[in-house]
Amino acid sequence: MVDISYSTAGFMDLDVHAALDAIAAAGFDHAEISAHQVAPPLAGDALLGFRSRLEERGIAAGTVHAPMRRNVLGAPEEGWRAEKVQVLASYLRFAGAIGAAGVVIHPVPNPIFVTDPERPELPGLIAAATRRSLDELVEVAAEAGVCILLENLPYDCSYPFLNMSELRPLVDGYPAEALGLVVDTGHAWTSGCDPVEEILVAGSRLRGTHLQDVDGEDPQDNHWVPGQGDLDWDGIRAALSEVGYTRLWTFEAIVGRRGESPDDLARLTRKVADEWGLKG
Repeated sequence: MVDISYSTAGFMDLDVHAALDAIAAAGFDHAEISAHQVAPPLAGDALLGFRSRLEERGIAAGTVHAPMRRNVLGAPEEGWRAEKVQVLASYLRFAGAIGAAGVVIHPVPNPIFVTDPERPELPGLIAAATRRSLDELVEVAAEAGVCILLENLPYDCSYPFLNMSELRPLVDGYPAEALGLVVDTGHAWTSGCDPVEEILVAGSRLRGTHLQDVDGEDPQDNHWVPGQGDLDWDGIRAALSEVGYTRLWTFEAIVGRRGESPDDLARLTRKVADEWGLKG
């Protein structure tokens, strides 16, 4: 059976325990834990309590989504980069402690966080910083027993590592057990890429998904329930099968296209998974 997972980002206004309760009530037995709901990473008695609550609900932590915004690998300034490597390392260790298989990390910054974001030297600085950060964090991931998952991003800029055509060669230089890829279907279409092709390019290094729908003509990284937008879900599912994908099918529905509540979105997503034959 294929295992399915739902992101706690779908309940971003709730604390992590309430979010997990809602995910369990919708019929999911795996969850992606969003960092903002466990910040700073839980430790000590709080960590033990969190693990116990997961077991009581019958939910496994499939993945953790690391902090976003400025928390990236490719920070172009060394002070920024070094600071965020430590933050990301703490979430890798947290993920290992709760039994999660992977940690989703954004490789490069959104230009809104970069000083003079169109400087011609920036792509090179970002690429070099990304590799330096990976050189440090891959060792941490291996020690924690988790996999770093680099995500495609929907930024309108010339920065490197935004899509699978650049991310796949990057991860090929590192051990597969410590570094893989996650395809966000909505990010792909928003940035002008076909999510089917992104999955095929990711190929054997694909270790995670963010399944969400967007408007076909004016995509805005909408995070709708699959089927509420215009993506080719038959093609996406076929591509996942073609590359032999056997990991979690993680859904990241956050916004209701028709005013649905977060609970409604989780239930609707579970219904979609059932219709696709995903019973895990």
